[in-house]
Amino acid sequence: MLVLAGSWFTFGSLFQTVRTPPALFLTWVLTTTALLMVSLDAIGYFERCTPQPELSGVLSLFLTLPFCAFCARWFIAWAAKAPLIPYPEVLRASIWVAMAFELSQWLIFRIHRAIGRKWILVACLLPDELEALRDQVEESGQSWWIQVRPLKTSDQNSVELHGHETLVISRGAVHNLKNHPQFLTAHLRGQRIVDVTQLLKEFRGRLYLRNADAWTFFLGSRYQDFLTRFYFHVKALLEPVLALFLIVILSPLLFVVALGIVLTSGRPILYRQERSGYRGKRFPLLKFRTMSMAAESSGPRWASENDPRVTPLGGWLRKTRLDELPQLLNVVRGELSFVGPRPERPEFYDLLREQVPLFSLRLLVRPGITGWAQVLQGYAASVEECKTKLEYDLYYVQNMSPRLDLRTVVNTLALMIRGNSGR
Repeated sequence: MLVLAGSWFTFGSLFQTVRTPPALFLTWVLTTTALLMVSLDAIGYFERCTPQPELSGVLSLFLTLPFCAFCARWFIAWAAKAPLIPYPEVLRASIWVAMAFELSQWLIFRIHRAIGRKWILVACLLPDELEALRDQVEESGQSWWIQVRPLKTSDQNSVELHGHETLVISRGAVHNLKNHPQFLTAHLRGQRIVDVTQLLKEFRGRLYLRNADAWTFFLGSRYQDFLTRFYFHVKALLEPVLALFLIVILSPLLFVVALGIVLTSGRPILYRQERSGYRGKRFPLLKFRTMSMAAESSGPRWASENDPRVTPLGGWLRKTRLDELPQLLNVVRGELSFVGPRPERPEFYDLLREQVPLFSLRLLVRPGITGWAQVLQGYAASVEECKTKLEYDLYYVQNMSPRLDLRTVVNTLALMIRGNSGR
């Protein structure tokens, strides 16, 4: 907050070309900051396990701050009936403040790392849970920042946490203790207490099916507040318009890809495949054809890495995700979203619904061109691999937010640039 305030007033004193009365400028700054904090909290900006800045967080701030500043400027100018800082300078101020804030976050992160400051996880866990938590910290590459230590027996009568310490508990471990009032007292003192299952889920970005059922899935879901619901309503309205705009903009690229398919493997250019969509409604998914004409002459088969049925051009299209571009038409028709669980083929859906718990929950949200499981897991060529993809999909359904959508888009663009293949 201090960094935000300092950045605003530095801009106001040094860089304004059209002077605004100090009282109105202060009102605008406070209103913008309040809107920004509410909006960033709603999109999940502050929900991260590490202090290191992420690209999706930077983009979230640079998109949210100008919007909040414009809204505050319009409202105050309308209410005060007085001239305010012009809109071009509002944009300049927003960029200046966002840069200052992210730079301060990065400096704080570097200072913490230089002085060896740790986030201490004080674990009141069963032995196997403690080992799983330590393994996950090592696997995440954050052992330089996160330290796990067990709660000492002598500490259990007085739970005192300090600084960056967080108490991690599990139902199994706490069930055997008789000092529940001590945990409640620690909670009322403002000390952070988290469930180990939830913490492991955030580290992994996936929900483990062996520890999940419909009840725990429901209780672990992110609260969909007004701003988050508003975002998804606006998303459903604007995505078809944006998809149509992208089709027009990308039409030269679409023509080149279509011509390449005709010249290398003939017609048809597009491949239509029936998929199970939102609430089980079936629709034809459109893709550029990347396989030979006899790819499924013997019936439906799982797709896989280095699939021999893929043509040479098709392999490149799949690695760069350009084969997915015709699905913009599915977005225009409202059958797909840009981000969501990938729609499954009905033949496989019926099989997986019988063998994989909670698989049908994927149909509660609109499927997407790309998705959280798509960018983190890639191909699923068996029931077991589909279970793993489902764990990522359920994490998305459970934690849907603008920030998670943005993280998925950023990861997708990175995969396209690196040339990773996906389903």
